[in-house]
Amino acid sequence: MGRSRPAPMHIFISEKRKGNTFYITDEELRHLKVRRISKGETIGVIWEGKLYSCVLVDNRKSEALCEIIEEVHVEAPEVHITLYQSVPLELKTFELIVQKSTELGVRKVIPVITGRSFRNKEVLYKKKERWKKVSLEAMKQSGRPYKLEIEDVVDINEIEPVHQVNILLDNFHRGAYISELELKTVKDIGIVVGPEGGFSRQEGSLLRDKGFLSVRLKPHVLRAETAAIVSVGIIVNLAGS
Repeated sequence: MGRSRPAPMHIFISEKRKGNTFYITDEELRHLKVRRISKGETIGVIWEGKLYSCVLVDNRKSEALCEIIEEVHVEAPEVHITLYQSVPLELKTFELIVQKSTELGVRKVIPVITGRSFRNKEVLYKKKERWKKVSLEAMKQSGRPYKLEIEDVVDINEIEPVHQVNILLDNFHRGAYISELELKTVKDIGIVVGPEGGFSRQEGSLLRDKGFLSVRLKPHVLRAETAAIVSVGIIVNLAGS
């Protein structure tokens, strides 16, 4: 096991390894050259869910070679969070949610179509690769070595309470405050976050009838992206300890 220490400043993802050497190619190589990393410099390399501190030993036209110094221990959240996020009408906002979810350690994001969300499934299917790219960049920035799973879009009526704790974040319903939840021993949480303007009465009732627990944040009504980021940040720090 590697020692706990800050992640290297510049981190890249490798798709090829031989022995103690990683190979940086394609788009990652372009990023390495843009940052003008020189031979002998220390960088981070993500490989199969782990982060390594490496030294750049060769920087060729088609690939760069990095030798492992040591594995960098990364402390992942003990709780497995799945975020069911109603897709905002402004799709760039969903990119922000994906980025911050990656940084916060969310394991899975599922885009959800609701009555007040963006509703064109064909457009959303095409956006999935873009969201994956945003997540990969957030991985490298944050030092997270494991990928965020982004699933295909679903309708709200397809969501089921399959987690140990199933939360419906809904400030328009008088549910429990997030601070009132007992989460210390919880290892698996699903969080459903609504669109701007909240869920319709029918949507909220549908999820509560299925077993989702309505939860509120203090003190004010938040934008969808703020609600998602704040709730995940709080739960990551409260659960699984």
